Amino acid sequence: MSMVELAVKKVRELSAPQARKLLGWLETRQCNGMAARRHPRPWWRKGTARQRMKKLKAWHDSVRGTTDWEPPRMPDDLVKPFRL
Repeated sequence: MSMVELAVKKVRELSAPQARKLLGWLETRQCNGMAARRHPRPWWRKGTARQRMKKLKAWHDSVRGTTDWEPPRMPDDLVKPFRL
């Protein structure tokens, strides 16, 4: 039996007050928009992937070149001169 068939079988066994209560609960869930989304997004994932990438690129452009950090260099006395 599929999940839908099992659900229909269980709903048919409900009494009239229980069925009304279930319908009221379903209506409130649909009004809140919970029925449209099965799994709500985690709190850290806001927007679509495209929106997040656009935001990340904007942040990257804003901080690029704002630091005075330079990669470490090898001391000149350790570098051996060479000729081609």
